[in-house]
Amino acid sequence: DVKTWHRTHYRPDNVLLYVVGDLDPEYVQQTIEDKFGHLTAEKQGSEIALPELKPDASDLADAVVGNTLKQRQSWHYPPVRHDFCVVEGVKDLLDDQTEFLETGDLEVVEKKSGDDEYDIHLQKAYTLDDKVEFLKEAELTPGKVIRPQIFKHELLPNFSFHLFAKRPVEPIKDMESFRRSLARRVCLAALQIRLNVGGRSDDPAFTFVEFNQLDSAREGCAVCSLDMTADPPRWREAVLKSISEIRKLGIHGVTPGEMERYASALLTDAEQLAAQGDMISHGDQLAYLMETVANGHTFMSPEQSYAITEQALSTLTLEEVNRAAAELCSHITGLNDGELTSTGKVVAVACTPKGSEESDASFVDEDMLCQAIRDACSIEVEPVEDVVVPHTLVTPEELEE
Repeated sequence: DVKTWHRTHYRPDNVLLYVVGDLDPEYVQQTIEDKFGHLTAEKQGSEIALPELKPDASDLADAVVGNTLKQRQSWHYPPVRHDFCVVEGVKDLLDDQTEFLETGDLEVVEKKSGDDEYDIHLQKAYTLDDKVEFLKEAELTPGKVIRPQIFKHELLPNFSFHLFAKRPVEPIKDMESFRRSLARRVCLAALQIRLNVGGRSDDPAFTFVEFNQLDSAREGCAVCSLDMTADPPRWREAVLKSISEIRKLGIHGVTPGEMERYASALLTDAEQLAAQGDMISHGDQLAYLMETVANGHTFMSPEQSYAITEQALSTLTLEEVNRAAAELCSHITGLNDGELTSTGKVVAVACTPKGSEESDASFVDEDMLCQAIRDACSIEVEPVEDVVVPHTLVTPEELEE
C-alpha cells in the first residue's frame, strides 16, 4: 500500500525544481537530465500494484488542460475536493475563475464548463480518494449549514475556536486584481485593530484573536480563518464578540478614517520593504518566488511592488474596500437568517479542556457551539463611529511662533 501510494502521487513529474544563480541554462538542464533522466513517470505509473487505481491515475495524467492552480503544481497529488465558500454569482472553479476575472464574460465561461469536460478539480468521487468520514453538519437556520467539531483533552489549558472557509485563489496578474488584494488587506488591517482594541479592554472576552485570508499553494486554495483563544468559562462570550465584529465589518465596512490610516500604513510597509530590497536573503527571495508562482501571481521585486502599490492606493476608493469587506465576511454574515448565503461549507472547530461537567460554564459540545454561533449571527450590529486622527498635534502656524 505504501509503495502504491508513493508511485501514484510522489512521481518525478510532480517535482518542481528551482535553480537560482548566474548559471548556464543549457548546462543546468543537461545536468538535471543526466542525474534524474532515468526517473520516468511511465515507469512509476506502471508499477502501481492495485489495478483499480491505474485508470484513474492515467486519466489524471491526461488532464493537462486549461491553466489552473492544480495543473501548474501537479495533477497526480492526492485529490482535494474543495467546498468553496463564495457568494452567488462567483464561479467556484479555478479554471473558470481565471477567464471570468480577465474577460468578465460569465456566459462564455459557462458554455465552456460543460459536463463532458474533465473533472480537473476532482469534485467527483474516485477510487483513489481517501476513505474519510466527513464532519457532521448542523443547520443554524433554514439553508444555513456548518460543520462543527469539538476536540477535548485534559492537557488543554484554554478554549480555542477556529472558523474556516475555503475560497479560490485569485491570481494577481493586473492592476485590477492587485487593487482587490490591497482592498482586502485594508479591511483585514482595520478589523484586526478593532479586535485588538477589544482584547486590550479591562475585561477582554478573549486572550487572542485573529481574522485573516491567505493564499495557500499547498492547499490549492485561499483559506479564510478566524482563530481565537479564551478562558474556558468565557468561551461563549468570546465567540459572540469575535463573530459580531466580523459581521460588523462585512455589513457596514470600514470608515473613511480607517481607510486613510491603513492604506497609508500599507504604503509605508511597501516603501520600507523596497528600501531593504537588496538585504533580503536568497532563501527568502526563493521562498517568496516559489509561493508567488505556485499561486499564479505575478512576481515583483520590492521596488516594483512599492511603485504599483503607490499607484493603486492613489485611486483606491472606499466603495472598493467595503465591497471587499462584504466578500471577505460573506461566509459569516450569510449564516444569519435572511442574508445571502455562500456556497460551500463553513467548518467550526473548538478545542477545550476535558473533564468539565455539563453544568460548568466551561462545558461545550457541538450543539452549544452551534447555538453560540447562531446567537452571534443574530445580534444587530451598528457601524463603527469614525475617529478622526490628526496628522499632527501642532499646527505649522504654532511651530512658526
